[in-house]
Parts: sequence; structure tokens; C-alpha cells
Amino acid sequence: MRLARFAFPLCALVLSACAGAPGGECHGTQWYRIGLNDGMQDAQEEAARYQTSCGAAFDRAQYQEGFRDGLARRPKPPAAK
Repeated sequence: MRLARFAFPLCALVLSACAGAPGGECHGTQWYRIGLNDGMQDAQEEAARYQTSCGAAFDRAQYQEGFRDGLARRPKPPAAK
């Protein structure tokens, strides 16, 4: 019974380790595409979440390249008259 009491919190902790990555998986993730999508949404805070969730599996260079490209694709607001 004692083991069962600790099993659930332990499982929850393990499963949440990579929950920050899209689809819950860190390895094999296409970080450029995720950065591109985040850039188009101007979701600047996501990189820190992926870094925390995925650690060394997070490819910051690929993500940032995609993010820059995504920002460049955002529609520009109309010029003020």
C-alpha cells in the first residue's frame, strides 16, 4: 500500500518531464518548425519552457532560426496615417 501511495506522484512527475514539447516528445522534434510556428504567433516565452522541459534535446539554434523566419512572416500592421 505504501508503494501505491508514492507511485502516482512519481508517474506524474516522470510524465510531465517532456510535456512542454509539442506532442510531449523532446527527442527527434523539428525545432525549426516549432520555432517558425512560435515566431508567427510571436510566442517569445516558449523557448524557455522547451529548454526547461527538454534540456539538451532542445536545439536552441534551430528553434531561433525558425522563430526569426516566423516573425518575418507575420503580417505587418497598417501604417498610421
